[in-house]
Amino acid sequence: MKTSAKMTETMLLKAFSEVGRNNYEIALINLSGDWLKQSLETTQLIETLNIDFFSGYLARKEHNVSFLRSEGKKVPFYEQWLAEGELVFLDVEAQEIEQLCKHFECIKSDTLLVHPDGMARYEGFQGIRFRTVDFDLKLIQEILTSQN
Repeated sequence: MKTSAKMTETMLLKAFSEVGRNNYEIALINLSGDWLKQSLETTQLIETLNIDFFSGYLARKEHNVSFLRSEGKKVPFYEQWLAEGELVFLDVEAQEIEQLCKHFECIKSDTLLVHPDGMARYEGFQGIRFRTVDFDLKLIQEILTSQN
């Protein structure tokens, strides 16, 4: 598992709970499979419904994102990757993600929230609410579409 300067199938985002980022929360998003198709359908729905900038976010059920949090006192290794930003792409194998989910507390997402300006975030709830930082969904869609 290592970071990549190029876009990969796995995106890691900083995440927060209701009380801040006390447990080094992150979210792992798998951009392969149906992710692009479903995210494009969501942004197209915003345009079809003519949701304007002041209306807020359009929410879509989304359970494929894993929120991880470390409850130990030791700073997890992945924090070094986020030292200079809120988003990083990873070269990672499926087994490595499974190991992360076993080692750290793993909570599945509930919702993808998309704003008409193309910014988005994931949210999850399991006893406490988690959310990712906002990220540029439209830009990621454009890059993935041009690669296909």
